[in-house]
Amino acid sequence: MRVAVVGGTGRVGRPLVEALRRGGHDVVVAARSTGADVVTGRGLDGALRGCAAVVDASGPSWLSTRRARDLEGFFAAAADRVGDAAARGGARHLVVLSAVGVDRLSGPPLLAGKRAQEERARRAPLRTTVVRATPPHEAGADVAALTREGDGAVVPPLLVQPLAVADLAAELARVAVGPPRGLLEVAGPRTEDLVDMARRTLSARREPLELRASWRGTPFGVEAAGEVLLPGPGAVLTPTTFDSWLLDAWVPA
Repeated sequence: MRVAVVGGTGRVGRPLVEALRRGGHDVVVAARSTGADVVTGRGLDGALRGCAAVVDASGPSWLSTRRARDLEGFFAAAADRVGDAAARGGARHLVVLSAVGVDRLSGPPLLAGKRAQEERARRAPLRTTVVRATPPHEAGADVAALTREGDGAVVPPLLVQPLAVADLAAELARVAVGPPRGLLEVAGPRTEDLVDMARRTLSARREPLELRASWRGTPFGVEAAGEVLLPGPGAVLTPTTFDSWLLDAWVPA
């Protein structure tokens, strides 16, 4: 099957392209660096022409510091351009990567953008699957890097069910070449505490950084407390635990 990956050079897009190619599929990498720009629409029609399925994994990092209004505008416009170009190119299935919690939280700003993207994607003139994913195993360290000041950083006490990006890419590949499914949640196998994840990742990297658990100074508010960022009971659970990811990624053999 010919599949286009919009944002195919990003954190999720790159392993998704590899997973599809391992499955024997003909993959088109649609990204600004390859001449396909979701912001202007330039090159999208050519990139998506003849693709049976299109996966939209484009967009800023899940911890983007851009304002919610800016991200809403970005994702809404990009979703319109991708959906229309995919339909003109003859695609039968559009897959959109979103985030667990998008329907329950107003922040961080990325979720506002993802809500807009989901709404526009569902209006696209072809059948769609929205895949809401939990944060990656790198999430704790990502937040610490975002909030770092000097030798300290702030990490909110979130409960999350993190996943390995490679596992998410494998699931997206399966979804893309299958029938449209409407809405799907994908999560890691276990619930973790974001502060503990950050502390353990930084320790494994040998990065001395004093962490403080707080909501202040982070993209999250207290509305994210409790289990609002955890997946529902019907979620697809991926295999790689945070412990095993940490061991493979950062602990020498």
